[in-house]
Amino acid sequence: MKKTKGIRKGEDPVIIKAVVWRQSALTLFLFVCGFFFAFIDYVGPVVSWLCTIIFGVLFVLSLLDQLLQWSRLRIDDNGYDLRTWFKRQQYRHEEIESFSSQIYLNRQLIILKLREQALEKYQLQEPEIPFPCSFGRTVEDVLAQLQESLDKTPRKIITE
Repeated sequence: MKKTKGIRKGEDPVIIKAVVWRQSALTLFLFVCGFFFAFIDYVGPVVSWLCTIIFGVLFVLSLLDQLLQWSRLRIDDNGYDLRTWFKRQQYRHEEIESFSSQIYLNRQLIILKLREQALEKYQLQEPEIPFPCSFGRTVEDVLAQLQESLDKTPRKIITE
């Protein structure tokens, strides 16, 4: 039986989450920074308290993100849903032409290319949109997974 390319209805979604050890290292770093500024006083009490509060809040957010897995890329039969701390990008399979990568600031970046109808729907000028999240994994692995899961079944793009 021939395996078709892409995610089909009824298939389990693919969820790409942050690499656990990298997320844990960030959380520990933020905790140590907050702890450090709680006991340092040569920069002044206002700066010390401000830094302790900022790093404490970032530590709690990072810990909650790690426990609740808020940041993730979900690929299902509806499309792609990239959710980060402050931004959410959702694209349907029929809106996407292809995925590629390019070097930006000496790092590889995943690029999503939209179809013409999707450009009109989202009122964008450029068809290429940065999809800047590989969650600590290699860009090649995530890019291969994105390209493999793209369902190219012809469908009409729904404009809202």
